[in-house]
Amino acid sequence: MDVLTDVMQTVRVRSHCYGRAEFTAPWGITVPEAWSHAAFYVISRGSCWLEMDGLAEPVPMAGGDFICLPHGKLHSFRDAMGSVLTPLDEIGRTQCDKTKMLNIGGGGASTSMIWGCFEFEDGGRNPLLDSLPPIIHLQSNEGGAEVRWLQSTLQFIASESASNLPGSETVVNRLTDILFVHAVRAYITGCTSHGCRASGWLRALTDPKVGEALRLIHESPEKNWSVAMLAESVAMSRSAFAAQFSELVGEPPLRYVTAWRMKKASHLLLQGETISLVAQAVGYDTDAAFGKAFRRYMGTTPGSFRKHRRTPLAECNNALDAPPDSVFSEAPAELRT
Repeated sequence: MDVLTDVMQTVRVRSHCYGRAEFTAPWGITVPEAWSHAAFYVISRGSCWLEMDGLAEPVPMAGGDFICLPHGKLHSFRDAMGSVLTPLDEIGRTQCDKTKMLNIGGGGASTSMIWGCFEFEDGGRNPLLDSLPPIIHLQSNEGGAEVRWLQSTLQFIASESASNLPGSETVVNRLTDILFVHAVRAYITGCTSHGCRASGWLRALTDPKVGEALRLIHESPEKNWSVAMLAESVAMSRSAFAAQFSELVGEPPLRYVTAWRMKKASHLLLQGETISLVAQAVGYDTDAAFGKAFRRYMGTTPGSFRKHRRTPLAECNNALDAPPDSVFSEAPAELRT
């Protein structure tokens, strides 16, 4: 198993497809940070501009584009830079019928959008999420097998969102579950093919020495790693390896080993493995030693963590097969279209 796959398996993500919107020029909306989570948008028709805190310039978007904002910052969309922005909660107060698609604007050229969010049930820091950029923008005219696959999925989502067929809500939500994975893969593929530099942990993966050390750690988290062992495995001196690893990954090698063991342990606990098996899988000789390390890192015992973290995801999984009102119950009321 490659390192990226290993890490992505621990990213417990659940998606909410809030619904569709039809905007007619002139129009503009502002999405508060408190609502956005890790937002995603599909422009199924028309065009618009995206603005977000931290971006120097507005981003043009066109029909077929997909955008993901992994860190959920305050952002806005509008048809033209001169159009007035209206807070989304104000729009919601004027459109109380949640059974219809959201319609706003002045009656001019139209833009259709599908929107939703990803929520990460992440029991602690995740190196992949930490290293994602503020915006992942995949354009419909980009090449590459990953982007083409994603475009096919987006077209399917757009078609199902506009459908009144039985089960369309369930189909849309199940399709959006995989959007995050393919968005990340497309981003990495794009960085590789266009020569751009990923940051943080993703950048470390591409480094021949540090990337190999990460592979070894993820392949055998139970091993009693030392900095000297890892350095020797990648043919580097201990001091040079420690410095390079810390610079690229953002933390010293052994701290990363411990962090990954706890992340892996969290994943296994939520999969239903016994505490004894989990302890052995991540390199602890006794349940007591594992429990002490887990509590020090996670702030709770393994048993308590499993009990309190399993319920939300189970409820989410049940919601995917429930009526639409249950699926969108955690979305802001103005977006439950």
